[in-house]
Amino acid sequence: MADHSSANDRERPTASPWPVLIALGLAGSEIGIILDLFPVAVGGLVLFAGSVGGILAESDHASSPLPVAAGFGVLFVLVGGVLYALATGAFSTDGFAGLATRGLVLVVAGVITLVGTALVRYRR
Repeated sequence: MADHSSANDRERPTASPWPVLIALGLAGSEIGIILDLFPVAVGGLVLFAGSVGGILAESDHASSPLPVAAGFGVLFVLVGGVLYALATGAFSTDGFAGLATRGLVLVVAGVITLVGTALVRYRR
């Protein structure tokens, strides 16, 4: 069948902000870790987690960005906890210098992401 709708009736494609935010989140977290800027690293990881949730929800791969962001939060806490435990000597290993800060960044970013998703979810 022929499409009889006018150009004004069709939705115009719009650019998504999520790819830029994902890139900023990754770059911010890396710069923060390399330059030892704790808040920048944590903020970059939180931005990354939320942006991935946003892009998946926008493309209909997820019903909401909140579960995706919460999943990243849990992953950050688990991986960060393991890195921190390895670096602080909770396990008998050597050669893991510098991982304590990275592990702490991941744990804090994970906790902030989880608290943020909980606040947004229960605020609705």
